[in-house]
Amino acid sequence: MASRLFIIWLLLIALSACGASAASSGDPVASGQRIFNIWCLGCHSLDPAGPTALGPPLAGIATRAANNPDGLTASEWLLRETIDPDFSVTPGYTAGMMPNDYDRVFSPEQLDALVAFMLTLE
Repeated sequence: MASRLFIIWLLLIALSACGASAASSGDPVASGQRIFNIWCLGCHSLDPAGPTALGPPLAGIATRAANNPDGLTASEWLLRETIDPDFSVTPGYTAGMMPNDYDRVFSPEQLDALVAFMLTLE
């Protein structure tokens, strides 16, 4: 039991360090890229022809966001799709695959940084 608590404690320290590092950089795109690399890259490739086993590639996501059919700004659409990934599921993928608690996992500033990074993925 004590070793389990120690591992949880180490994970919390590591996650806190990642969050503090991202928040302190002052560059939201760089912070968002760090968050993306840690949390998203395992399932979403940045290569348009990249692996698609878990989630769709996100190359060009900024363009898709800007042309969304819902009348939202690109930022609004990306935020909604991040915190409510089952709102509009990409054809060929299954609802429920992507975690739907990122609005609780990340601070508003971290979500804004993640969206800022994704807006660079034209």
